[in-house]
Amino acid sequence: MASFKYIFSLLLILASFSFSFGQEDELYAPEEEKEPLILKGIKIGVNVGRFTDFQFKPERFSYEASFDFNLSNKYFGVVEAGYSEINLEKDNYTYISDGTFIKVGMDYNMLKKYPSDYLGMGVRLGRADFTHSASNITFEDSHWLDIMSVDSESHNTYWLEISFGLKGELIKNVYFGWGAMAKIAVSGRKDAAFQPYDIPGYGKGSSGVNLGANYYIYYQIPFNKDK
Repeated sequence: MASFKYIFSLLLILASFSFSFGQEDELYAPEEEKEPLILKGIKIGVNVGRFTDFQFKPERFSYEASFDFNLSNKYFGVVEAGYSEINLEKDNYTYISDGTFIKVGMDYNMLKKYPSDYLGMGVRLGRADFTHSASNITFEDSHWLDIMSVDSESHNTYWLEISFGLKGELIKNVYFGWGAMAKIAVSGRKDAAFQPYDIPGYGKGSSGVNLGANYYIYYQIPFNKDK
């Protein structure tokens, strides 16, 4: 019985020593070096979804381009910019606007081992600069017919955009991309004397939150192929 107690005590001492050495190894273990981010390519894209405006939104003419900077297939710096023009004619008013927008942000690739394809989430900060005006605004009652107009006004709007999307390589260096986004107005949306019908890059001016989707075709200019 005494020998059993002796063996048990010896094992307990050895276990405590091994535990303390293990902790010491963890404390002094060298940190893994993080691989530096490398520019793997620059994608230049066109929003082909805008071509559907001719059928579904004939009052709007717009185009949009995108540039993304591929950092080790993990992070993507993104710049998107475009132009939008509205010419809307209704029975009781005519609305005209035109302007530009730019969005700057970052995407994160959630695919493991970071292949050249992309599936992930991103964030953008957007700004639109536009002018708009309305004419032939008609008010009718039982006795009078009143026609008025609103002179051209210049405004800007800021919004925050959260996106989820994918980009897949169709053929060498040619990618198709799809994205869904939620746009949250930050400032400037209510500064106009009358509500904008459509804010370039943001969407419906009367809404504090807009949902949308886009479809892009990209060409990637590759860099650092050997890294």
